[in-house]
Amino acid sequence: MTDLIFTDVIRHMRDVPDTRALWHLLSNYYTTHGIEKISYHLYPGVATPSDADVGPSGLVTVHAQGFSEDWVCRYIEQKLFLIDPIPDLARSAAGPFFWSEVGNLMRLSDAQKEFLTELVKAGTGDGLAMHVYGPNMCNAYVGLGFGMERPELSPQIVTEYQCIAQMGHLRYCEMVSEVEARRFDLAPREREILHWIARGKSNAAIAVILEVSPHTIDTLTRRLFDKLKVTDRTSAAIRGVGAGLVLPG
Repeated sequence: MTDLIFTDVIRHMRDVPDTRALWHLLSNYYTTHGIEKISYHLYPGVATPSDADVGPSGLVTVHAQGFSEDWVCRYIEQKLFLIDPIPDLARSAAGPFFWSEVGNLMRLSDAQKEFLTELVKAGTGDGLAMHVYGPNMCNAYVGLGFGMERPELSPQIVTEYQCIAQMGHLRYCEMVSEVEARRFDLAPREREILHWIARGKSNAAIAVILEVSPHTIDTLTRRLFDKLKVTDRTSAAIRGVGAGLVLPG
């Protein structure tokens, strides 16, 4: 049954129409396996489309399901993600680990110890922590909560949970890049210019590469900046990379 569900998720992941549907697909998979809580912390580097069911916190975007509303609001409003040691450890850990193990796996500050105490008081129970990776440093933390009793998980099922989380994150990044590309609506020539700007080429050099006049490149560059809502080449390159607009190569 587990293999069938895993296969279904992988097959349907390509068919979901938007990020909300993707979240629904993944949450259905995890809840079928007894996961009561899901936390997805998206770090800077990937934009959040308007159809995503999340709330921006400034430095991190948090998707949460199964946690109490009071805890989620407090976590975001008080920026507790800045002291939460679990995602911090996940970024450097070689693989998934249980929330309850964090105190044995890293040295905690007093603030982090206090946070973990509050986490227990909030009744979140135990869970599995993992880091997932995306293009252009668009990485995220995934937390899977089991409630008050931690089940016995085989290495195989932990790997399956990790694979679903990683593939879901990559699909999310892909869908967001598509949304961003449509939002900026760059012409093919403008995308080519952005490609070379991101690689440090001057307008004069780009004119030679594309075999057009420098005046044409200057005009298209100004138009490109207007569409990206930036005023300099560095910002254009950063915006282009973050939105998945820069051509590979």
